[in-house]
Amino acid sequence: MIIRTARSLSYVLIAQQICKVNRWDCSISRDAVEFDVFIGSQYDVAFNYFWMKPKRFVYMTVEGEFMYESGWKKVKDICDKVRCYVPSRWGKDLAESHGVKVQDVIPHALPEPIPDPPSNRPVSAVYLNARYEFFCQPYAFYTCQECERKGWRWWPRIKEAFPDALGFVSNCAGSDRAISFGNAPTEDVYRLLALGRVYPNLSTHEGFGINPIMALAVGTPVVTWDIPVYRETMPEAVFVSVNHEAKCFVDQRYFLEPGWFIMRWGDIDQFIEALNKAMNMSVDYASIRQKYDAQKLYTKFL
Repeated sequence: MIIRTARSLSYVLIAQQICKVNRWDCSISRDAVEFDVFIGSQYDVAFNYFWMKPKRFVYMTVEGEFMYESGWKKVKDICDKVRCYVPSRWGKDLAESHGVKVQDVIPHALPEPIPDPPSNRPVSAVYLNARYEFFCQPYAFYTCQECERKGWRWWPRIKEAFPDALGFVSNCAGSDRAISFGNAPTEDVYRLLALGRVYPNLSTHEGFGINPIMALAVGTPVVTWDIPVYRETMPEAVFVSVNHEAKCFVDQRYFLEPGWFIMRWGDIDQFIEALNKAMNMSVDYASIRQKYDAQKLYTKFL
């Protein structure tokens, strides 16, 4: 089985899990010319359209609420030829509204192994995420603060409220008062997420979002902006209402099909207040692990 993935490491990890639970002998590559399966976002599928000839299926995260219709037509053409799976009902509805045929919804599974929750949590809050900055105008030369997707612009405020809070930022990008973080074994990532009494999920847009679900899986409560996909993927979270939004653009400079995201967020003071309250919450982490079990989910691919 030859699997081609998009550039993000998370898609490589998904491919490895799919191969493991199905006992497939896999070759995983980011640049295979001939392949059986493609794993990435709908932006990746459209961007790679002319090389996109999977023989078996596509596993596609629908990340953006909007993409130029020419891009959706490319995705539709591919999904007319092979089975296309998506990880959320929200994504399925969006894709189908553009005429894209979706075979089934198969959520992303929790990476394994998952350690037991700790007996004590030494810090108030832990946030771990990448950092992406997009453009406020199509083909602009500079990114803007409102289009920093993962919410690191609020991290200094979190640190002011909780001086012992730990932020781990990856993607080779610095962030004020956060620790630069590279690739690490899955079990170590879970241990970092379990250090805090709450996980402040500051991200302003996601197509799925596995990090906060990983935090829940080790018993860490999650506070998040009220973004539609999160109501589906983690109803156990504490939601903070949104009242601001920004239209943020991507293009070929990101190796993505041109399009845009809608970033949504609310009042950071309300977010901090919710963090304080959530620290005393308990999480049914066993049900989270069962819901996102790889063996149960990834054996559904035909």
